[in-house]
Amino acid sequence: MRRIVLVQVLLFALVSAVVVPFAINYVIGPQAFGDSIRVYSVMTDARGLTAGTAVTYRGVSVGEVSGVRLDPDAGGARVDYELDPGTEIPVDSVAKVGMGTAAGIQNVDIFPNTGDGPYLQEGDELPAPAEAQPVQMGELMIEASDLLDTIDPAAVRDLGTELGASFDGLGPSLASMIDNGDKLVAQIDEQAPMLTSLFSRTASLVTTMAGESGSFVRGMGAARNFTEQLDSNTPVLVYLADTSPAALDNARTLFDRYQDTFGALLANLVTVTPIIADRNQSLASGLNDIPDALGELESIVTGDRANFVLVGTLGQVCSYDTVRRAVGDESPTDPNLTFYCPPAPNLEQRGSRNAPRPNDLGLQNATTPGTPIGYPPVADPVLVPTGVEALEYWNSLLKDLGNGQ
Repeated sequence: MRRIVLVQVLLFALVSAVVVPFAINYVIGPQAFGDSIRVYSVMTDARGLTAGTAVTYRGVSVGEVSGVRLDPDAGGARVDYELDPGTEIPVDSVAKVGMGTAAGIQNVDIFPNTGDGPYLQEGDELPAPAEAQPVQMGELMIEASDLLDTIDPAAVRDLGTELGASFDGLGPSLASMIDNGDKLVAQIDEQAPMLTSLFSRTASLVTTMAGESGSFVRGMGAARNFTEQLDSNTPVLVYLADTSPAALDNARTLFDRYQDTFGALLANLVTVTPIIADRNQSLASGLNDIPDALGELESIVTGDRANFVLVGTLGQVCSYDTVRRAVGDESPTDPNLTFYCPPAPNLEQRGSRNAPRPNDLGLQNATTPGTPIGYPPVADPVLVPTGVEALEYWNSLLKDLGNGQ
């Protein structure tokens, strides 16, 4: 019997050692096994806080408000907190007064900016800035009441009447829309990857267009001008539409016939185009002078014969002091590119050097001027007739003598 009593006593002591501390912690709290950490906040408005208001950190209860009082020196209300022993709260945290439940029960929630130390110690201040405090339930109810006071009941009644009239008779359509909603959602879910890619590309396109807004506006203006020109040339477009099929068919036949030569032609154009572009002035001069020269050449034709006249005085020409080579000497020689004929009145200037060129290329390295020689041209040069003309003139004289003239 004594052994049983001893065992019971030991079990009672063991249970007491476990239960009693738990009961003390449950009734008194963590303060029963350590000193509380006392910190405070200074607020411009205590917002109705009282002693015993719960204090939470990350949503977990860590203490309570121990007192609220005015602090003239701090210029506001001082709120004292008692935090559970061992609670680690970073010093850069802020306190916010909120509603712990929908019933409007207040609590002080501590929001940390970092999870690392240093941590609040005994007597430290826990910041509670006014701009960080959420809107209180009382203020929210007052604002809601003011908003409801601005609503006209008659307008609400009219709105309800109009909505009822607008949905009148749409019951079957709305029911069908609701029934087909699940099918629509299923299709959207099935095409979700494609829609995501489309939206992503659309966002990139919009961003690019925003960055190129100036070019986009100019492009739209050019497109508008092009459209206006098309509209003003409608008769021409109609004519082209009527005649283009035959012309396109002939062009296609031509391209099919010479398709193998187009590559070589384009390759040659790559070489020729820069040369032509640099000499556009010479080409323009030739295109202007050649038609006039051909017209003047046509004027010498009489019937089926061309009349030529030898002009005995050509005017002065340029002479260059060069060593003449022997007749029959065909050995290679380097041309002298420094010769040029200085401009002067009635001085014949010929040769490619005097043709218009870009950037005055024709006069580059022109350092040796020629010497003008010969007689100046006369105002009325003597025309030397050809042999045929002299014979015709002699026959005319004989004919006149035979007729007694």
